[in-house]
Amino acid sequence: MKILVIDGNSIINRAFYGIKLLTTKDGQYTNAVYGFINILNRLIEQENPDGVAVAFDLKAPTFRHKMYDLYKSGRKPMPQELHSQMPLLKEWLTLRGYTCLEKEGFEADDIIGTVCRSADVHGDIMSYILTGDRDSLQLITDTTNVILMRNHEDELFDNGHFFDTYGITPSRFVDVKALMGDSSD
Repeated sequence: MKILVIDGNSIINRAFYGIKLLTTKDGQYTNAVYGFINILNRLIEQENPDGVAVAFDLKAPTFRHKMYDLYKSGRKPMPQELHSQMPLLKEWLTLRGYTCLEKEGFEADDIIGTVCRSADVHGDIMSYILTGDRDSLQLITDTTNVILMRNHEDELFDNGHFFDTYGITPSRFVDVKALMGDSSD
């Protein structure tokens, strides 16, 4: 069995900034939804998954915010033109039969990690994470790969490609990120 687990916020952000603003005749912005759907359709055709889940962040604070007040304090808020498209995307995904995952107090990254680790434990489920966030590379295992969206192409990371690229195992990537720091977080 193969599942595609999508970092919803990461991909809709890429779609929003990658396509000029589009609106309906009523003024509803649609460019991010349009781009997301195109990306999703391409990946479904390419990977032919048995199931698709899309994880989203919620506006509510996470356990990290409760531990550290300044967590992500330097990050710009989501533009209203993008924010207005989130309910449209979630509705479309639900109508198409895809699973939308979100939980107050947790980020999409936490949900993605939980889904993939659960699949790892199950043993016969191959997970593919679609994201633009390198943080997800630490989740690579023998049964979890990451499809990293970059500019105009995707890069598939499995254990071998990750080691060839970074010279360490995926489980050590969190240490590298901790040493480097991350201004977005």
